[in-house]
Amino acid sequence: MSRDDARDTRQVSGVTTDRPQVKYPFEFDGRWVLRYHIPYTVEHEGCTHRIVATIFAQPSVHGRIQVNRDGRLIAEYDELVPGSVVEITGDVWRVTEVAYRTRVVLERVLEQTKEEAGAQAGE
Repeated sequence: MSRDDARDTRQVSGVTTDRPQVKYPFEFDGRWVLRYHIPYTVEHEGCTHRIVATIFAQPSVHGRIQVNRDGRLIAEYDELVPGSVVEITGDVWRVTEVAYRTRVVLERVLEQTKEEAGAQAGE
């Protein structure tokens, strides 16, 4: 490789993309597939959040999602099955699938009902 080719390579490798930064880079069409034991990193309000899903088989297949902020556990959702609702960095998600030792699939909840928000009857 000539000296000019090396300079061209350095210039190309320093190019930044114009892609917008997104909160959930793994979300596609309102769905987010959390792979078993794969940590996901989300930047939100100046903090680094790590999200990890675990799936269990007993007593029946169910999942757990742990949310850490800057290395500290801030939320844990256990006994997750399809229909369960979780909040991650201020956004509400509904569990649509739990596949043993494979994945937990979330879909974004656009409008939350009082029941989903945990409001008591008569409020």
